[in-house]
Amino acid sequence: MKCEMEAKAIVNPTENLNKVIEALSNIFDYDDLVITDNQVIVTGSSSSLLRFKEFLEKRQIRDTARKILSSVLNHKSDEIKFKISKQAAFAGRINLVEGDLSPLGEIEVIIYAENPEELICWLCDH
Repeated sequence: MKCEMEAKAIVNPTENLNKVIEALSNIFDYDDLVITDNQVIVTGSSSSLLRFKEFLEKRQIRDTARKILSSVLNHKSDEIKFKISKQAAFAGRINLVEGDLSPLGEIEVIIYAENPEELICWLCDH
C-alpha cells in the first residue's frame, strides 16, 4: 500500500522537546524527523503506520477509528487529516480527537494515499 504520512506537534514553551519527540516515537515508526523552533515533524510511508495500526487493534478502537478517519477524508486531494492527543501518545496510547481539546495541543497527522479508502480499511480491519 503506497502512502506518505506526516505528523507534527507544536512544542509549547512549557514542554520538554524530548517528551514531544517521545510522544511521536511511541505512535509512529517514522523515516525522518525534523525539529524547528517550535515544532517536531516526522514523515514516513505506510510502514511508519504499522505501530499506529497495532494500537488501534490493541485498544479495540478500529470501528471508532474507521468512522473518524472516513469522516475526515478529503476526496479531492486524497488526504486523510486527523489529530491525536499528544498527552495520550506520550503515555503510549492513541486517542483520536476532533477539534482542539488539549491545552498542550494535539499531534496533527496527514496521510496522502493513492486509495485512501483502502488505506483506512487496512488500518482498521482485523
